[in-house]
Amino acid sequence: MKLLELLSPEQIVVPVQGETLRQALSGMVEALTEAGAITDAARFEELVADTLPRDVVTVGEAFLIYFRTDAVPRLMVALGVAPDSMHREHDPSKQARIVLLISAPAKETSRFLRTVSAFSHALGREEIVAGLLAAQEPQDVLAIEPLAEIELRDYLTVKDVMVRRQISVRPDTGLGDASQKMVVHNVPSLVVVSDTNEVLGMVTHRELLQHLLPLRVKRLTGGSPGPDTTERLGDPFAMPVREVMDRSVLCVSEDQTVVEVANMMLNRKIDRVPVVHDGAFIGFLTQGDIVRRLFGR
Repeated sequence: MKLLELLSPEQIVVPVQGETLRQALSGMVEALTEAGAITDAARFEELVADTLPRDVVTVGEAFLIYFRTDAVPRLMVALGVAPDSMHREHDPSKQARIVLLISAPAKETSRFLRTVSAFSHALGREEIVAGLLAAQEPQDVLAIEPLAEIELRDYLTVKDVMVRRQISVRPDTGLGDASQKMVVHNVPSLVVVSDTNEVLGMVTHRELLQHLLPLRVKRLTGGSPGPDTTERLGDPFAMPVREVMDRSVLCVSEDQTVVEVANMMLNRKIDRVPVVHDGAFIGFLTQGDIVRRLFGR
């Protein structure tokens, strides 16, 4: 189906009024209630208010808000375009003129995630954003040709559920610095990338324990490093990660299906995999991401 089939004129508020995102959303919820898209307006308003401080994504000129709730009978998409920039109450530096609100009951998880991903990518296209900002009425939005051409896929892909956190290190990064980065970001592994962001390998807790633990234990207990550590290898904390990283790293494409990758992770007993686009590292997919996005509420 076409992505625009999810939007009717009653679900497009142009212009939407308000200096803040909360004010704009209030007007959009009112319009959606009148159109019958929301069955429990009071509960929906509460969910929106609870969502705003946390789960708002800024995509270029747009605020994207999405969550699942049984306050709507089916997948619902609403779009608002303001004549002037709005700002977030908790972060006035974040401003935008477009508001996209996506919600669905838990039973429509797959379609919900595919819709969020599709609209998110649409909002990254300059010609679509330009058309939205120029819209004077709902029909102007529905007439944006590049937006009207976008299809909603029938299956979930990795990019629908992955986390786009590009936490990585270069090959010459010291093992000590890599360990600190893993602690600060609370991740069990780091991707080692080239200057062009190509995945070269992976360093995990296993490498840290193997190479840093003996020296750390000796220091903590007041002992001195033995010949098997500093005399033979030098300072392990300064050792470049390229000397200890795992080079046989399984990478997946953002366009692969979630089912395919999940089965691959289960069969190979892998908890997390780097995701690449055109050979460049763009984020991670973990078993936890899949469970949270598909089965969480």
